[in-house]
Amino acid sequence: MSGPHYPDPKPAPFDGQGMPEAFKSPELIQPCKWDIDCGDDYAVMSTQQQSIKLRREVRIVDNRIESITTVENISDDDVPILWFSHPFFPLNASLTCGKITPPIINLPDNAGYYVDDDGMITMKSDYPWPKGLFQPIDIRTEKLSFEIRHPAAGQLILSPDYNVAKCPIWANKNTFSFEPFIERTIRPRETTSWMIALIAAN
Repeated sequence: MSGPHYPDPKPAPFDGQGMPEAFKSPELIQPCKWDIDCGDDYAVMSTQQQSIKLRREVRIVDNRIESITTVENISDDDVPILWFSHPFFPLNASLTCGKITPPIINLPDNAGYYVDDDGMITMKSDYPWPKGLFQPIDIRTEKLSFEIRHPAAGQLILSPDYNVAKCPIWANKNTFSFEPFIERTIRPRETTSWMIALIAAN
């Protein structure tokens, strides 16, 4: 994996490195205090605030990394949530980021990205990448698969098990990232969960 400041060994905490995830809800009103359980091939992080219990489990299973998020609404009111994965991948020599399946509806006109003849979203070499570029992508609101061309690991597949609500791409001179969003409203006393997996295809 990579990151916006890679290979700096002490990246800015806000930007992160590797496979960070972002979670937003009006019920998260203060910094979370986490209980953490780690083993050789897994880590489980859990926390609770006034209306929700939140649990994230990251585990290695054969040729894949799985991240499972579970949210329980412990209140008597609906709780809206917005979450997205933000995995940072290293750049390859051709600056190809990845292909989305089913195919994207449209990549709006922009200064930094284009879709090549193979359907791969690719970074333009003449863009000033040190400043980075965030770009929304018009997608189908369904389960998507992301084919990633990794310079060392070969082909990777990023596979969410949920209908993706929206999916921008972000990149700078060190890394790129697809950001598949999920949006849900959790009913009172209801629990919901989802998973995103990173699979080594070869």
